[in-house]
Amino acid sequence: MPSFRTLRVAELISERPGLQRIRLDDGSRAYAVTSLVGDVAIDDEVVVNTTAVDLGLGTGGWHVVHWNLARRDLHQPGPGHIMKLRYTSLQADTGAAEEQAGTLTPGLPHLGGVPVVAGSLHSQLGVVAPMVAHLRPGTRVSYVMTDGGALPLALSDLVATLREAELLAGTVTAGQAFGGDYEAVSVASALQPASGLSRTA
Repeated sequence: MPSFRTLRVAELISERPGLQRIRLDDGSRAYAVTSLVGDVAIDDEVVVNTTAVDLGLGTGGWHVVHWNLARRDLHQPGPGHIMKLRYTSLQADTGAAEEQAGTLTPGLPHLGGVPVVAGSLHSQLGVVAPMVAHLRPGTRVSYVMTDGGALPLALSDLVATLREAELLAGTVTAGQAFGGDYEAVSVASALQPASGLSRTA
């Protein structure tokens, strides 16, 4: 079951779109997925989920900001009606490619000859994207992130690095994963907007 603590933000360690990394007043570290909890600032009191760190799991020693007590309300309307993180206190309306007119074509998906590489680990993207760019200069890949690991795309340092290096055409988050350039209900439906990103890159 989850464990929570209330602590104060002592330092902003780093920020990028969708993610803030912070140090708390007890010396521990946490990250805030800003699309879910909004931005945090120094001296804000925050409620953090400490469960993974308490259990010594592979989070790298980071707590997760669950709520910022400096605000009473947060309203960040989404673009559609598809919910991710369903039936949790952080469920969010992300919309999905399936409900955006013109994003998907009817019938069987047509990928237009775009090759698909399936990898079982997120880290394989760090090999595939530079390899494709080397073998086909000027070509960038699209990344479909599934919900098999971390759910917020904003947590991926690898994706941030590949974007900065201009090796990614775009991202699609599938299933309960969220935060991509496009959202999709399933991996199968994610392939179509991903192939479109690759063709237009």
